[in-house]
Amino acid sequence: MIQDGILFHNKDIVHKADFATERELPPQLIIALPLESKALMTYGATHRLRSCRFHKSDPIVATAILYTRPDKVQGAAKAHVRSRSIVLSLSLPWLEHHLDGKQRASFERIFSHHLSRFDWSLSPHLGQIAEALNLTSSQNAPEMLMREAFALTLWESLMTNLVQAALISGLRHSEQPTRLKMLLMDEKVDEMTLADIADALGMSVSTLQRAARKELGMSLQRYLRERKLQEARAKLEERSLSLQDAAELAGYAHVANFITAFRKLFGFSPNQFVRQTQGDGALSPVTTQDH
Repeated sequence: MIQDGILFHNKDIVHKADFATERELPPQLIIALPLESKALMTYGATHRLRSCRFHKSDPIVATAILYTRPDKVQGAAKAHVRSRSIVLSLSLPWLEHHLDGKQRASFERIFSHHLSRFDWSLSPHLGQIAEALNLTSSQNAPEMLMREAFALTLWESLMTNLVQAALISGLRHSEQPTRLKMLLMDEKVDEMTLADIADALGMSVSTLQRAARKELGMSLQRYLRERKLQEARAKLEERSLSLQDAAELAGYAHVANFITAFRKLFGFSPNQFVRQTQGDGALSPVTTQDH
């Protein structure tokens, strides 16, 4: 256990003989990272996971599965097969404590029933950290802290992807897709003014504003601003942009304004997020040093 409510399971073994196991899991959220394996893991009666990476440079696909009630997990492998994986187990009380309002809505939309599943690709630097952590099982303090930082970063990665998936799903899977929703699927809309969008839809700006609030549950400006902030956060997580470049990507001419907007949306500053994704520790309340 690396934190109350979080278990970190690390496996790197070569099976000496044909192998099969079955056990019951209590209610929890499983996040599985299959790194290298021809072993087969079955969660419940529906979800089968087998690593399909051919090269270490291939992205690691993480899978999150929610157990709302006790159910089985099964494993099977042939002799001489190597199995490398990392699995996080997050208890339901931990989830209840760490889900805020906006995250909770996205989480409950995706994980709506027993054995709900969500897959996403890890950013390159998270994949590199996973590979490094898989090479050791030491219980010394520094490595325990690294596992905890990784677990929390993986959780943040999941939530970022859940929020983005919920936004896209809300646009693509509406029972009656509107022209506005169809237009918002095009990234070019980020470069358009409200007048441009209104003209493209053949309506006035005021009518556009009313339609946006009805369809999106927020103003169009807010929706586009939050979408850009989500994109900037993803780039910061990949460490592919500087803070200044991330601010410009999100549409902010001044970094201070970007920091304020980022903190308001996510609850922590960009600098804190970058430090945490680099493995320097968990996120903490914003201080004046982040400005």
